[in-house]
Amino acid sequence: MNTLSEISTKIPLQKLAARLSDQAVADGRSSTGELARLRRMNPREPEGALGVLYAVLGERYLNGSIQQLQRWTLIVHCLALARGRHREDAPAFGRVLHDLNFGELRLQQVLRADLELLFDLLPRVARRLAAQSAEANWWPVVTLVLNADTASDRSGYGRDAERAEKADAARLRIAKDFVLAEGADDAKKS
Repeated sequence: MNTLSEISTKIPLQKLAARLSDQAVADGRSSTGELARLRRMNPREPEGALGVLYAVLGERYLNGSIQQLQRWTLIVHCLALARGRHREDAPAFGRVLHDLNFGELRLQQVLRADLELLFDLLPRVARRLAAQSAEANWWPVVTLVLNADTASDRSGYGRDAERAEKADAARLRIAKDFVLAEGADDAKKS
């Protein structure tokens, strides 16, 4: 069941994906220059995405901490790299990674990453999905980014149990979908 916070985050995620898609450029809702800037930007520096973030998310998401703004900037950057290919009814993210021959070691690296490492790894994953024109449900990844620990959280200070639980649930969802896809492929081969 979706909690109120999940629903309030899923709606902007859908809007972001729609705004960053190739169709948005074709319809005139986004410019190629804007999308190129979002693809080239450093997600650790949110200034490059403030216009899009403000237009799509509004003030509510931008009045938080700089870290929360950076998390949303990473999401915008990855969705721009993936050309907005997110839909709730798209294949599960873990399944898509499996279908793209994403190795188990790479998957573990993403799933065990703290926020800092996610800033390095997720854009690579997004580029790979875009190169294959793969559409995926990005919701578990967004949940992970919004709730992932920072290096200082992992040292035991400031760790928020609710956020850690959400991040762990997102990791589990991605891993489970990957393993189920792997099992289905093994069953086909037998």
